[in-house]
Amino acid sequence: MIPKAHKDEVFSPPVTPESWRAAASQFKQTWNIPHAVGALDGKHIAIKKSSHTGSLFYNYRGCFSIPLLALVEVDYKFVWIKFGGKRHMSDAQIFGDSRLFNFLEREVLGLPPAFPLTTSSDDLQDMPFFILGDGAFALRKFLMKPYSRRKMSSEERIFNYRPSRGRRVMENGFGILASKFRCLLRTL
Repeated sequence: MIPKAHKDEVFSPPVTPESWRAAASQFKQTWNIPHAVGALDGKHIAIKKSSHTGSLFYNYRGCFSIPLLALVEVDYKFVWIKFGGKRHMSDAQIFGDSRLFNFLEREVLGLPPAFPLTTSSDDLQDMPFFILGDGAFALRKFLMKPYSRRKMSSEERIFNYRPSRGRRVMENGFGILASKFRCLLRTL
């Protein structure tokens, strides 16, 4: 556990429109995804069944675990985490029950206002800044997810490629975390 005195040194999420724009600029430069500010996903930390907990920590994978949900920037920096959930909640349910979701819904997280992606078209549409998520999450103004249909057009397949590629920062972030804290690779 991180002492509260060191919390700002370890977790310093962007809170100003300028810092979110900088994160989005890095995503665009690295992964060619404009307006993305981070990637969100969950990981189950395997645990042994605690006494007197019944099926409280039993998950859909058939083992006992505690979920870890995190938001990671393009440089693999964890800027937000939520550890634990009620019963066997999904990533989307844990996210919907989080302060991050609440702040995003109320638009008090400091994300910059939406603006057009390009200036080359006559019919410019504003595009909000967003977080990349997988198919488990619901599409929202602040959360982009891939198309989930089986038969997709060529444009939809190309679109799916980019957010999926950008979400690799999340998978890599969890890999780096597990290699640093080797205990996460086995049952606690």
